[in-house]
Amino acid sequence: MATETYNWFLIIVAVVVSALALLSNVYVLVHFQHPDDRNQAWFPKIVVITGLTIAVLSILLLPLDVANRAACDGSIIESACRYTLPMEALWYATFTTMIIYIFAVIPWALFYYEQDSDAPQSKKVVSATMWTISMGLVLIMAMLIAYYFGGEAEFQLKSVASGMGLLSNSALSSATACIALPALITSATDFSTSSGSLGGTACSAYGAEVGTETFAVRPTFVVYVIAVASIVSWVIFMIYAGVGVVALPMDLIKGFIYRPMKVITKSEYIRCATIIARDAQSIHAQIKAVQKEQRESGRTRKTKTELHCLQVKLNDLEDDEVELRRVFPQGEQREATWLMMVLGFYLRLFLGCLSVLLSVFWTTHIVLTVLIQPAAHPFLNSFFIWMDGVWSLFGTLSFAIFCFYLVACLIKGNTRLGVRFIFLSLYPMKIGRTSMSSLLFNTGLIMLGCLSVVQFCAQVFSVYTAETAVEGIFGGNIENFKGLGWIFKYNIFIYSFFAMICLSCLWIPFESWKNETPKKSWETGRA
Repeated sequence: MATETYNWFLIIVAVVVSALALLSNVYVLVHFQHPDDRNQAWFPKIVVITGLTIAVLSILLLPLDVANRAACDGSIIESACRYTLPMEALWYATFTTMIIYIFAVIPWALFYYEQDSDAPQSKKVVSATMWTISMGLVLIMAMLIAYYFGGEAEFQLKSVASGMGLLSNSALSSATACIALPALITSATDFSTSSGSLGGTACSAYGAEVGTETFAVRPTFVVYVIAVASIVSWVIFMIYAGVGVVALPMDLIKGFIYRPMKVITKSEYIRCATIIARDAQSIHAQIKAVQKEQRESGRTRKTKTELHCLQVKLNDLEDDEVELRRVFPQGEQREATWLMMVLGFYLRLFLGCLSVLLSVFWTTHIVLTVLIQPAAHPFLNSFFIWMDGVWSLFGTLSFAIFCFYLVACLIKGNTRLGVRFIFLSLYPMKIGRTSMSSLLFNTGLIMLGCLSVVQFCAQVFSVYTAETAVEGIFGGNIENFKGLGWIFKYNIFIYSFFAMICLSCLWIPFESWKNETPKKSWETGRA
């Protein structure tokens, strides 16, 4: 009965955490959305909230899978345990839903949202549907062709064999490793009788007579799609998470160091607000002048560059406005607002110090368990197992913290490097000023990156995640696919991820030192 109670406890925890994840993502949407999108664009908002929730739940399935493995006594195999959750079915359902969201639902919402707001509703729906179907057909055809030619998984096995002998034969006492096969087998009851045939070695997997055989199986199309999607996901993960492992703790601590130290007076606030308003009017006038030039002579490289520079200045001005509101809290409860802001900066310092420890532990774990072969030490694997010995959910909670930290690093790397890539520069994330298009795009990016986070955690914590459903999915078929498996089998992406961490350790501190915090518009008095 203890196992049944424990399973119900897992279900309750999963439901509660899912509800908390949903509420948290509603807050993220409200916190980031642009004021122009309030009380409209409801379907894209639902897609963003549900997409982020599915991404979070995909990470939550990892510790749930580990805890589910221990639902029955260790002497009972999982298939015979009546109290475990159907984790393999849950994993496939989650991965399938994520892929549908990434390649169908989110593109449809993007095509729908970015159309002319004055267009008829039916026209927007039909246009978005046609674009999504066209893109989906191209992707499905490409995947089917790739699956037809390379959708087999190859497994290497050692073939061992042994003959039979009568138990009454006294020569059995001199047999070495096993009984040799008869030279000519005529029936299923051919027994070896001579002393020479009772000393075979072909049953030892380490013997010289044992050969290696290769057999191929064709996993389902869904598994192949997950494998291909995980490759794209790994490219995103190794770049952005590699940068985020270094940038996240550094930016948190830097935000505390450069925090506002005191509240300004009302007269100073009026002076600064006047400067910002003057600069905003000047920038808007310049934008209108460039747009007029475009209407008269067409879009040129010169006008594109000027508009881009003016947009950057306008974004900086909006950041200055946010900073000004920080040093002069609004409303009747100004003291309470300032106190909460100060506490928030000290929370940033605490999270920054915690992030330093997590980044160091992650880097050390990769070195000890992946870069050094055979592994020098299980490191975090043994820590999680030890925490399970204290209380079963302590290890699971610690494991979840390390997995979620990678998601935070992924998001941080996206905000750091996003503007440096052409296809990402159109979708920046700004608190309180993020368009629905940017929220949709970054939701798809986070969902795609979470595929590799799951695979990475299952691989580097293989001791702790042994005999789990996710370990069977990624460690069984995907690592043995023709043409794709060697990328995962030889840890190509993990080596690249570690290299990106090393490059970030050199680049980010230099960039932070070179680009000191710029002065605000009211400090420079720029016009």
